Amino acid sequence: MVFLSLALLGQGALAQSPDAPAAPETETDQPSSDALSRRPVVSVNRLEQAPVIDGVINPDEWAGAATITDFTQVDPIEGGEPSERTIAYVAFDSDRLFVAIRAEDSDASGIRATQMKRDGDFAFDDVLSISIDPFFNSRDGYLFEMTPPGAKRDALLENNRNRRFDWDGIWRGRTSMDAGGWSAEFSIPYKTIGFNPNSDRWGLNIERRIRRKQETIRWAGPQRTRGLASVSSAGIIEGLEDLEKGIGLDIKPFITFKYADRDGDRPDTDFEVEGGVDLFYKITPDLTFAVTVNTDFAETEVDERRVNLTRFSLFFPEKRDFFLQDAGLFEFGGIRRNPLPYFSRRIGIGPDGKPIDIIAGLKLTGRIGDLNVGLLNVQLDEGPDGLDAKNVTVGRFSYNVLEESQIGIITTIGDPQTNGDNFLIGTDFNYRNSTDFGDDVLTANAFFMHTETSGVSGPQNAFGGRVRMASDNVEWFAAFTQIDDTFNPALGFSNRRGIREYIANARKRWRPTGWIDRVDIRGSTDFITDTAGNLETYELEARFEMENRAGDEMSLEVTNNFEDLDEDFEIQPGVVIPDDDYTFTRGRFAAFSSSSRPLRVGGSVEFGEFFDGDRLDLVGEFEWRPNRFFAIDAEYEENHVDLPDGDFVVRIARSGVDINFTPFVSWDSTIQWDNISELLGINSRVKWIIDPGQEVFFVVNQGFTTEGSEFESLATEVTLKVGLTIRF
Repeated sequence: MVFLSLALLGQGALAQSPDAPAAPETETDQPSSDALSRRPVVSVNRLEQAPVIDGVINPDEWAGAATITDFTQVDPIEGGEPSERTIAYVAFDSDRLFVAIRAEDSDASGIRATQMKRDGDFAFDDVLSISIDPFFNSRDGYLFEMTPPGAKRDALLENNRNRRFDWDGIWRGRTSMDAGGWSAEFSIPYKTIGFNPNSDRWGLNIERRIRRKQETIRWAGPQRTRGLASVSSAGIIEGLEDLEKGIGLDIKPFITFKYADRDGDRPDTDFEVEGGVDLFYKITPDLTFAVTVNTDFAETEVDERRVNLTRFSLFFPEKRDFFLQDAGLFEFGGIRRNPLPYFSRRIGIGPDGKPIDIIAGLKLTGRIGDLNVGLLNVQLDEGPDGLDAKNVTVGRFSYNVLEESQIGIITTIGDPQTNGDNFLIGTDFNYRNSTDFGDDVLTANAFFMHTETSGVSGPQNAFGGRVRMASDNVEWFAAFTQIDDTFNPALGFSNRRGIREYIANARKRWRPTGWIDRVDIRGSTDFITDTAGNLETYELEARFEMENRAGDEMSLEVTNNFEDLDEDFEIQPGVVIPDDDYTFTRGRFAAFSSSSRPLRVGGSVEFGEFFDGDRLDLVGEFEWRPNRFFAIDAEYEENHVDLPDGDFVVRIARSGVDINFTPFVSWDSTIQWDNISELLGINSRVKWIIDPGQEVFFVVNQGFTTEGSEFESLATEVTLKVGLTIRF
């Protein structure tokens, strides 16, 4: 059957019945006693009556809740006393974890409160944040945040490092402001998160940011090198017993109404009504099986417009919810881009960038004791230019070892971009130590991958390693990667092959007294050879950065580059850089004002040699947030390239407007244009959150051509999507 490959990969993981007793805890289920001794511990109580989540902390409703007041300053003075008092209350019942935070403020008129949009940019505002590690494995968890006007944001916390804000959980939160400060109340259902049913202890941390003072305070782990993503540094709450996850089933049906005029000619229009469903079933509290049928991504944000002036393909991040869910479980070897074994944008997006329908998909993600599981199987419809219907599979397993490390394997089956066959297998080791080096954090990764591609012979391997030691004062990093010519991760991303890459960089930081907050000096080297050791590329960079107490930043950098072109490079139609060796030096200056102000402005100028010519890059941007209801931002970039074979100018403009009526109703629009394609695109989206999990989207995509003096409509797409969540 279609999903046979997933069934074969997953049969070991599914061998334990959902009704079977949970496996006993092992020594690596929990952090060591030494690590735990450095973390504050609070006992929490069960509430017989759940508090009303309205943003107003009623003492009677929170009576009996554990109280936390011992916060420590992280910035601007690490280890200092907070300038304002903060009180947190923590409690639970059978279905939910409750947290309330009172943020007292001696100058409540100075509270920054401009963001009301769900999942918006919180950089301008005061923020209250909580992180939880319900698995109590000191590795992964969840983040929940709110601003004073009531904007909500959440994220998955992965491997003590990543914050994946594309995740959206179903939870309730409200805020209120008054003359003495502001308050926030969080109610987090156990049905929304995974948790370890064998432990009555969770990791918890609480953080407050006072934006006008550039001040951050935290309950546990108040070091700059940690952050809320570092759940191994979180405090501990204990006493969480008899938690109910329900049946563990979420059914998410949706219906879309679509109108399309694809060539600007109204007689050639389509109107479609389609439906689909996503299903999520928690086999155990920390293992989820998901099904998607007739998947639709109508509400997905558009990519930023870019013009490629390099020899290699550009990397665009994933934005589709189905693939972002538990995406961290598929990460491999600490690799960010090249050579990624699995890159979800290969699925459902054709070689020409146009979408390919996803008929159905299955996913199994979560944890079985110390085993982390990520399994994905997707059936694709036929694509353009004779591309056959395809079934693709990804399997990722990693096992927790030591206190914060993992060893794992990954495999991918299928090639969604061609009609050929492809197979990848890889193994990796990911080491992290945040306890044995004071405030320093040591991380290291090693990986090996092999591919098999139909019609291709020869070595198809990629391997490498990297190590980083980081503290606030000093950071250094070194990495090596080799990628064979014929290495082909068809479900991954590799835009440069047949190379060996050597990277080393270091950073020294000073924190002087007075109006300067930090001064950084950075140096980096990046050498790329072919697999025989012949130099192809290098980049040497020296960089100076400075930030003041208000958050204004400036930087200066100088780079020296070498490129050995083994063939002519057509950088733009009719403009060719000949096959030759090139050495060139460039400089860059950038300055940006602080995001603690309602108006943020900045820009950069980069200048100097470019291959056998010159290049000048100019960037300007601003963002204005006068109040919680309105925000506008804009960015403009010009690249002036002067080469012996010809001159050209690239111009890219982008602007965004957000109108937020309430924390539950928002209207955001993005306009983008470039002079190379001479296309102007408008994406306008209204989002109405009727209730957490019940959402309505109204999306308009409009394209225009601006060629010459003409301004004509190219295509119009209008979509209304209604999505529900039925939870058992």
